Amino acid sequence: MRKFIIALPAFLLLTACDLAPDGIGASNPAIPPVEAVETVPLEAADSPVEAEAVAVLSGSASTIAGLGDPTLPGLWMETPLVSTQQMARVRSASGGEVTLTLRPIAGEASAGSRLSIDAMRALGVPLTELVELQVLSAS
Repeated sequence: MRKFIIALPAFLLLTACDLAPDGIGASNPAIPPVEAVETVPLEAADSPVEAEAVAVLSGSASTIAGLGDPTLPGLWMETPLVSTQQMARVRSASGGEVTLTLRPIAGEASAGSRLSIDAMRALGVPLTELVELQVLSAS
C-alpha cells in the first residue's frame, strides 16, 4: 500500500500536466533540434534587446525561468538570450549557482527561459515557481 501512495502523486503530476503523453522519457516533438546559428558581436547589436542577449556571451544578463520539459535529463536552460548552444553559469537570487548548457530558443530576450528539472534542483529553487536568474559566462 505504501508504494502505491508514493507512486500515485508522480503519476498524477505527469498525467495532469500532460508532460509525457507517450510515457516517461518520451521525446517531445514540439521542441525542434538545436541548430548552430552565428552569433552577433556586441558592437553590432541593433537594439537594446539584442545587446542584452549578446551580453551573455561576454558578461551577464538576467532572465525569468520556469520548469522546462522534465523528461529531458541534464543541466540545461532553453533561452532566447543566446543564438548558439554554449556553456554558462546560472545564479539564483538565493545564491545557488550551477554551470549548465544554454540552448537557444526563438523569442525576444525578455521572453523568459525554461530550466531543466536537474538545474532547478541543483539551484535549490521551487519547481512550481518562476525564478529570477543571473546568467554569467562559464569562464
